[in-house]
Amino acid sequence: MIPLAHLDSAALACLAEVHCEVMHTLLAELGAPLVRRYYQVAQADPSVLGLCAISPYGAVLGWAMGSPAPAVLNARLRQPLVLFVAQIMRQSIKHPVILLDLIRSALSSSPVNTIQTGQVELTYIGVAPAAQGHGIGKALLTAFMDSARLAGFRSVVLSVETDNPGALALYTSGGFHITQSFQEGRFIRHRMECEIPSIKLPQPL
Repeated sequence: MIPLAHLDSAALACLAEVHCEVMHTLLAELGAPLVRRYYQVAQADPSVLGLCAISPYGAVLGWAMGSPAPAVLNARLRQPLVLFVAQIMRQSIKHPVILLDLIRSALSSSPVNTIQTGQVELTYIGVAPAAQGHGIGKALLTAFMDSARLAGFRSVVLSVETDNPGALALYTSGGFHITQSFQEGRFIRHRMECEIPSIKLPQPL
């Protein structure tokens, strides 16, 4: 495991490719250039918690990333606006539904996603197809929770599609519980939360 902030440009490009391959979300649909830009923005934000599992040959096997202010990352992704719009237009030519999804997402933004003080959102966690089934997802989730604890957060929240049983099983086994279900754009999601147990220091003798 290495911190997201330590990835070089080649590894970051590899991460973007894996993201596009395994994440069926709006960001992935916007194309690899914007996905790479998203992780560049995340690297530059010291509040972001990010971990990557890297093979001995330098390939990204999986990653977990979160932020106490994911909306800020999304806002920075849109800068410069001209390049952001140009990429959306290019993708919309190939996949016209993307523009509609963006509008739906903006209009259906749910207050369920509001992050409270002391919380951090696990925005993305994924494992490369060739590395799946070896416990990497569980290891990444555990490492992310440990990082959140060390950073002083009291709980981790996330949103997951209701039709993603593998992710739901991973989160449930990791101590997450569903707090609410909601619709955002064309996606129906569960909001989940996991309280981070505080570390009890040994009492002096």
